[in-house]
Amino acid sequence: MIIPAEYESLNLLCWNRDPQNPIERCEAWAIYKRDWRLVWQDTLDEAEIALIKSLQDEFGEVLLGTDGLPPPWAQRDT
Repeated sequence: MIIPAEYESLNLLCWNRDPQNPIERCEAWAIYKRDWRLVWQDTLDEAEIALIKSLQDEFGEVLLGTDGLPPPWAQRDT
């Protein structure tokens, strides 16, 4: 479980919920993926970068260093 309030960007992305309430890792990943365009990567601290890297490894997609994932309609079937 992840407490969004412990990570500055995730805390801001959880504006519509209590960031003190723990969320599942898959939910945190879904929030990052959906709102990645709102994350200022240059301001991420080491703890949040470590969290995002661990989520990337777990879910097999990369966000760090990108503008985010393309929408489903723009993804190629490979």
